[in-house]
Amino acid sequence: MFGKFSSIAVLFMCVANAVSEDTEFKLFAYGKLASLGLQLFYGDGQAYVGGTPSFVKESVNISLVMAEGGDVFVAKANTTGPIWSTEPTMYVDLTEGATNPIGFTQDSKTLPSGTSSVGFGLYGGWAFHK
Repeated sequence: MFGKFSSIAVLFMCVANAVSEDTEFKLFAYGKLASLGLQLFYGDGQAYVGGTPSFVKESVNISLVMAEGGDVFVAKANTTGPIWSTEPTMYVDLTEGATNPIGFTQDSKTLPSGTSSVGFGLYGGWAFHK
């Protein structure tokens, strides 16, 4: 099973442990088909859960870190050796009916139209976007 996130509700995923700024954490999606939780991972600039789709060229298991005052999530590759020249910033597409609502950008200054990379937060074991 795999899939891109289909709604903003995906941001209400469980964080493995309560965290503070500069602490790495992982996000998991839960639902009818994912009662045990599926870990979020990076795939060609998009966020996925479950297995890697065949069309994805670069698939990386990640942890996230809160950065820039606690409202930005930055991805860190869970592998040895360098993967990216800069760590990608997570963004959410705020346009109605977005088909790829959660993604990553290597340059947070160049975001796709209608997206935001700020406004993320943690509340106990949950992640959200304001």
